[in-house]
Amino acid sequence: MRSQVAFSYGGHCLDSSVDGFTTLSVSGRGGFTRAVTATDLASDGAKYLSSRIESKKLTVNFFLQASSLSDLADKTGKLKKLLSVRNTEVSFADDGYRYTGTVTSLTFDDTTLHPTGTIEITLSDPYCYSAEKTVTGTGTSVNLSEYDDTGFANLPAAIEFTSSEGISTFQVTSNQGKHFLLNQSVSAGKKIVIDFKSLTCTVNGATVLSSVSLNSNFADFRIDHDTKLTFNANGNYVIRFEVKKL
Repeated sequence: MRSQVAFSYGGHCLDSSVDGFTTLSVSGRGGFTRAVTATDLASDGAKYLSSRIESKKLTVNFFLQASSLSDLADKTGKLKKLLSVRNTEVSFADDGYRYTGTVTSLTFDDTTLHPTGTIEITLSDPYCYSAEKTVTGTGTSVNLSEYDDTGFANLPAAIEFTSSEGISTFQVTSNQGKHFLLNQSVSAGKKIVIDFKSLTCTVNGATVLSSVSLNSNFADFRIDHDTKLTFNANGNYVIRFEVKKL
């Protein structure tokens, strides 16, 4: 029976990819550590300078069942191969979020045919991300209230807009001070796609990156639960995003 917390690594669910493997538990997802840089004062304490969220470590406890020594060797060999991928997607069946990490340790607690063991994963990115969500509609503005209010601000995956009228330029702004400006005329019915992951912009599939204003918040157009986007024309929009959590 597949574990409720079934562990997937590099696109493979170990509970189904390795016969006899069962995820027992995982720890480390809920916490975080912050490294603080400070300079000591002549008086008590120190002066805060900066800080950052550090990478985090997950610990997966598992059970592996085998029928013979050769069967155990085959299963551990397959397990090692699946876990050899670096900086890859990590997920668990019970939370619906994906992480990015690298297995840094695989240990077995005993040498029986039914050993338990531990897999340690270092997450270079301490945040986790939801499956992609989509908001669609028609108009000149949209509130992104569907973004989880416990999530951290994140770049959208993409903004798509099809104007109902011809426009001399295209602009989308947020109530949080972000803006994107395309200095190019666009005919009615042609789709504008701003891809924030690949930092590309197209109109009807043709790249128009050279027409994007250098003052645009291309790399830091972050959104969250309180974001309202406003377009400079009426049209159909599609907003695609992933919720970012710690």
